[in-house]
Amino acid sequence: MKGTDKALCLCPATAEDLAFARELTRVNMRCYYTRYGLIWQPEAFDAQWPVRESYLVRKGGLSIGFLGFTVEQNYLYLRDVQLVEAYRGEGVGGWVMAYLSQMARDRGYSSIRLKVFKNNPATGLYRKLGYRQVGEDAALTWMELTVQPS
Repeated sequence: MKGTDKALCLCPATAEDLAFARELTRVNMRCYYTRYGLIWQPEAFDAQWPVRESYLVRKGGLSIGFLGFTVEQNYLYLRDVQLVEAYRGEGVGGWVMAYLSQMARDRGYSSIRLKVFKNNPATGLYRKLGYRQVGEDAALTWMELTVQPS
């Protein structure tokens, strides 16, 4: 699948991409897990891989991140958007989220839901993109974007 930025694309992930996605998630999330006293469980990540729809984020032929979500009754549930640190701050996250919104519209879903650690800077991006807070717990903010039909 091609994106609007000629250098960026989302490519369906395969079982061979699991190790990359798992390690990227572990590295990116370790500070949040430590802060909230959580324990990273790679086997839990692996068990969820087959039930998620996952895509590699590629730039110029290089894997720089991944997107993972599940399809629920009438919404997409965003499980992961992970980017290699060197590619953050370049608009890639916004591009991925816009792509996900278009995907939800094209498939006829009414919303996208996600949970994000409260101190994660991505919260600001989600708010900027129109996501609203719909709940929270000690560590996470629950957010939702209503998807307008095409």
